[in-house]
Amino acid sequence: ASGKGSNFQAIILDIINGRLDAEIKCLIVNNPNCGAIKIAKQYSIPIEIVDHKNHNDRESLDREIINILGEYNIEAIVMAGWMRIVTSKLLNNYPGRVVNLHPSLLPSFKGNKAIKQAIESKVKITGCSVHIVKEEVDSGEILIQAAIEVNQEDNESTLQARIQEQEHKIISTGIALAAIKWRGGK
Repeated sequence: ASGKGSNFQAIILDIINGRLDAEIKCLIVNNPNCGAIKIAKQYSIPIEIVDHKNHNDRESLDREIINILGEYNIEAIVMAGWMRIVTSKLLNNYPGRVVNLHPSLLPSFKGNKAIKQAIESKVKITGCSVHIVKEEVDSGEILIQAAIEVNQEDNESTLQARIQEQEHKIISTGIALAAIKWRGGK
């Protein structure tokens, strides 16, 4: 995570409430001041801070993340608000097992300004997508999506809030669908 952690918390609550059969072994953040840290502490989830500013390139960052994930014996990665582009180094270590949540109906509006792009494009419908991560940004297989109407009075903040409501509803389903695939349909 990189931000306030609302999707991270939605995943935790889905696990607690039996809607997702999973275990969160650690939280990795690149922002030492992000809100997800407070949430992880509240639920006694180990926290690893990997500040991207301490790395010369993305591969160096990913190598550190891979080492941490190995220490925790991680099966898969969920990027919920992770605002960094990952490299083939990370993806090759977890093939088909890196899931991302994106605030648009992919393949529309890829990248980190998706909500702004939707408003500027004057689309009538936008939403969010859970997908498998590939090297090309926001291009992997789509697992689940949720659509919402864009209102005339929407700005980035109001639209983001409504998209996040849907993100909280679909993230765990997306994780479960991905797990079925990487576990060979078991």
